[in-house]
Amino acid sequence: MTTQTENATDSTTSSFSTLIAIFSEPSKAFDAVARSSMLLLPLLSIIGCSVFLIVWYYQSVDMAWLQDKLTVAMTDPAAREAAKGFMKRSTMMSISAVSILVVVPLMFSVSALYYVIIAKIKKLEFGFGKWFAFVAWASVPTLLSLPLGAMQILLANHGQLEPGQLNPVSLNSLVLHIGTGLRWASLADSISLITVWTVVLSVIGFQQWSKSSRAASIVIVLIPYVVIYGIWAVISLMSKAA
Repeated sequence: MTTQTENATDSTTSSFSTLIAIFSEPSKAFDAVARSSMLLLPLLSIIGCSVFLIVWYYQSVDMAWLQDKLTVAMTDPAAREAAKGFMKRSTMMSISAVSILVVVPLMFSVSALYYVIIAKIKKLEFGFGKWFAFVAWASVPTLLSLPLGAMQILLANHGQLEPGQLNPVSLNSLVLHIGTGLRWASLADSISLITVWTVVLSVIGFQQWSKSSRAASIVIVLIPYVVIYGIWAVISLMSKAA
């Protein structure tokens, strides 16, 4: 019994040490993940922090103001009012929270599958579970969204804060300032300094695990981003201008 308790304690300590190392010594962190996935800490932390932030946001936002913002691109008054009727606080909060619970593991799974395919090509021994952990640990900078978002909520004027403004280090917040509901807004909101940090960690980790060159690792890591954002940009380009 004592041995089991000590093992659990060591595992917890190792997980938190890796969490610290992913920010300060990423190479050391990925070495640890290669030995032991320690998946639950990054996965549950990312989901938990994201859900907490979005629930807090919808509890504090001025819903009437937000409804006007989200329907600004609608030209049909009847459609606009119908949309506002659907956008109740509880509905928006529930949909957003459930989406996080589903989308985060799904996106991690798709990314892990991509790396599995690459690993097969390069004859690497890591399987799906290990790559899933790799993606989760590389995404740990996402946790910074909680303090950044909390700061935005606390500083908001009378709860008037657009969803995209929860991330003050996004391309939209820093440079473009496109309003919620307008074309290109969601794409600009999704690209941020946190995204860049995740890419950098992924490159470091992949290079370490695969023994590939830095250039090859950058290309391999960037391919999914280029494809996803490229398709997203084409869709935005083809959509009706607001």
